[in-house]
Amino acid sequence: MDRLVPPGHQRLFSVLASSNHYLRTDPNRSKTSTQTVDDLKSFMDWINDYCTRHGRSDVIPPVNGRRWPVTTRQFRRTLAWFIARRPGGTIAGAIAYRHPSVQMFEGYAGTSESGFRPEVEAEQALARGQQFVDLVAAGEHQRLTGPAAEEAELRLAEFAQHADFRGKVVTDPVRLKRLMARRDPHIYPGGFVTCVHVPERALCHRDDAGPSLSDCQPLRCRNVALNADNREALATHLRHLDDALADGDALAPFPRRRMQQQHNEITTFLARHTPDQEPS
Repeated sequence: MDRLVPPGHQRLFSVLASSNHYLRTDPNRSKTSTQTVDDLKSFMDWINDYCTRHGRSDVIPPVNGRRWPVTTRQFRRTLAWFIARRPGGTIAGAIAYRHPSVQMFEGYAGTSESGFRPEVEAEQALARGQQFVDLVAAGEHQRLTGPAAEEAELRLAEFAQHADFRGKVVTDPVRLKRLMARRDPHIYPGGFVTCVHVPERALCHRDDAGPSLSDCQPLRCRNVALNADNREALATHLRHLDDALADGDALAPFPRRRMQQQHNEITTFLARHTPDQEPS
């Protein structure tokens, strides 16, 4: 989208030069819903024309003999689907869609009756499975640190045994989905921590549905493991705190005290759970 926006335009989703409405509308004014629907219809026609000209079979099929009546609501929900399937996506989606809670975003993304939520969970499991395969292949599962590092290594080692099919690591999405359905190690990679979920000792919530990353307490929970990326993310956040505290005169006493406390806790946590020598 950024590359499609002409120079000088201030809005990412403003009326584009390719739009039928471009010459009749202020280019820095966002499209109306009607304009957006017309552009989506044109885009669908372009896709089908492209497929026809190149002999492709992956066209957008008609519904009851007519072009699918796409709407902006469907477009937003489709975006929500792709956001929700990413690690930490429900939190990002709630922020992007300005929903007051993660549960509201999940409700917007779909309901169990529609089959949407199970689809998202299956896609999230597949994405985690692909990460596990990469971790095991690179030996990264043996370089985890943190309170749950040993548990994570055992789970991933067991997962690796089942992921090895006749001497080859399973990478086929169908087989990987089946493997995750049967042998999910219930490890959830995140930006700052990798959660090795054990409901009984989780500080976010205690059930088998998995962790609630929005309620994560990474410096206190015993389900936490750290990979190299997690440790670097925490170190980067620590540097941001250093910069903020360096300009301490601009901070009110309470925020400064809280930031200093967080700085001390992260410093102690990293010192305890960083290997003596990180692999190059």
